[in-house]
Amino acid sequence: MDMTGSPPQGWPVSPSFALARLRAGHHRFRVGAAPTPFTPAGAPVAAVLSCADPQPEAVTVFGGADVFAVRAAGLSTGPSVRGSLEYAVGHLGTPLVVVLGHTACSLPHGSGPERVRATLAALRRHSPLLDQAVRAGRCGLHGMVWHDGELTLVEVRPSAPPPVRRVGRLRPPNRAGARLA
Repeated sequence: MDMTGSPPQGWPVSPSFALARLRAGHHRFRVGAAPTPFTPAGAPVAAVLSCADPQPEAVTVFGGADVFAVRAAGLSTGPSVRGSLEYAVGHLGTPLVVVLGHTACSLPHGSGPERVRATLAALRRHSPLLDQAVRAGRCGLHGMVWHDGELTLVEVRPSAPPPVRRVGRLRPPNRAGARLA
């Protein structure tokens, strides 16, 4: 990245570069600096799924970064939400999808860290397009939670995958145990 904050040559940018831009934007928001949009060729730097409950808009929290915002009650991942995120990744070339929960959610199941983890898993499980983009490295999935009282974002690490069950080596039956019927 050069001194002007421009992306490396060529678009789309990497998921890690997009995440760094969002973190820098949030820092600008925290210190009260003027927003500085990052919009190469009019493409959003990230798609952000956030809760429909009142909270600051994603573009505000990320210091003016151009984001493709999707809001759904309780971070639900129904067909229209998945379709919107798939459009951002598949057609706009958005390199990052952020699931943004918050601590003061009024919904019964909330939108805190556990809900963010569940939403990240559901997006991978129910959207072949997003799962393939993540596997290919064209897109990243990332979770964050907005802490209303502190006006900060906290990163949410995905749950550890279940341990891989090791199956013992299969051996052919021995001749002594094999009987013809």
